[in-house]
Amino acid sequence: MTDEKKMDILAVLDGMDVSEVIALLIMSGNSYSRRLLKFIKWMTKWLPICIMVWHSFAMWDFSQNPREMFIVHSEHWPSYTFIYVLLYLLPMVLILFSRFFWLCWFYRIPFFYYFGVNAIHLTYWSWYTTKEMVMSCMSVIVMTGVFYLYWTADWFFTKTRIGKRIFF
Repeated sequence: MTDEKKMDILAVLDGMDVSEVIALLIMSGNSYSRRLLKFIKWMTKWLPICIMVWHSFAMWDFSQNPREMFIVHSEHWPSYTFIYVLLYLLPMVLILFSRFFWLCWFYRIPFFYYFGVNAIHLTYWSWYTTKEMVMSCMSVIVMTGVFYLYWTADWFFTKTRIGKRIFF
């Protein structure tokens, strides 16, 4: 690419938001880049929700068991690191992708859950969940549920004919 062509492209992109550029690439790119960007957008929407539901169920299941989850051995640190990265750090990276695709706040609710869970792990200074953390995790789960209830009420009041007729 020549410098003149680069300057022409930069002049067109001047003042555009990142999400607008990504949308243009999805619409006009070759089929490989379109499929890749659509896949990344799909993963950015649904992977955090799936991980959040899976983690919430695991916390509920762990709370029903009287024993600790596992005994910590120093030789298992690669496994602990993998679990921590997959469940706690990957969703934090996905929040950056959600900005690129300009996702609505419904798809960003799981990130509040991850911020809360990461804060709990930092507070207790532990990579794995202990019995002491169960009530804190349950309160984060309830808070996230309240966000989804708020979204449901907002959707009902603003998007359905019955909600508009009753309240507006």
